[in-house]
Amino acid sequence: MSETEVVAVRSDEEIIRTHLDRLRLDLVVASRITHVHREWHRPLQPDPFSRLYLILEGEGLLVVGDQELYPKPGELCYLPADVPVSYSTISDNTFRKHWLHFSALIGDRDIGELLTLPFIVPSRAPEEAAALFEQVGAADRDPPGLATPLRIKSALTALFAHFLDSAPAGSVRLSPQQTGESGIVRYIEENLTSALTVEELAAEFGFELSAFVRHFRAEFGLSPKQFIKRTRIEHAQYELVNTTKPMDEIAAAVGMDQSYFSKVFRQVSSVTPSEYRKMYRPRN
Repeated sequence: MSETEVVAVRSDEEIIRTHLDRLRLDLVVASRITHVHREWHRPLQPDPFSRLYLILEGEGLLVVGDQELYPKPGELCYLPADVPVSYSTISDNTFRKHWLHFSALIGDRDIGELLTLPFIVPSRAPEEAAALFEQVGAADRDPPGLATPLRIKSALTALFAHFLDSAPAGSVRLSPQQTGESGIVRYIEENLTSALTVEELAAEFGFELSAFVRHFRAEFGLSPKQFIKRTRIEHAQYELVNTTKPMDEIAAAVGMDQSYFSKVFRQVSSVTPSEYRKMYRPRN
């Protein structure tokens, strides 16, 4: 892979992480286990919520948009909001499955507007996935209390994280409409050594300054300056863990002198660059 391709992949991953950092998950219908009947069927139609299944036994047909899917036991199924979905049985060996309905918003937009997620994912640990579904249901059945919403969100977040962790490499992607944002992040990644300014970014991408700042904050939930600082530090963290480069060289590579780099790094990471390297660099 060329250096340009590496930067492009890293830029997309940075945007994906930024979006997921803003993700808000809310339970609509709690976890259930269902052994579906032979007449289980519905026509193709969208819903305002997403579905997540864990197939335990049996076989059946899911249709998402124009894709026909035949999930197997041990697989997680994500059926997105606002996309036509149908399902039906295909034999007497019907599905037994965990299922729940939920919403997944990034800002005020459904996750599907910003990210393309796989519809079928083999769970990396089906027993763990089943336990996480049970935890969501148990949290929802708790007597109402001050902490009940937090327990439900925590359990649902852990389950969705399991889905993402189980997804094959490269299967979580930016949606097509995020191409412009990918270009902005790639430009930042490629110019970390320079004194990159918000004015320069706005001019490069044809925005007036105030409009660019509004657009950027709406897309990423951060100001351009905050995003640039975080990107510099994340790049430095990677270099500290994966290379033996000296501190001054890493600082220069992210556009800072060493003393300022150490100060900003500690603000973001809560430890010094040297401490970070000792904590996370693999030992031989």
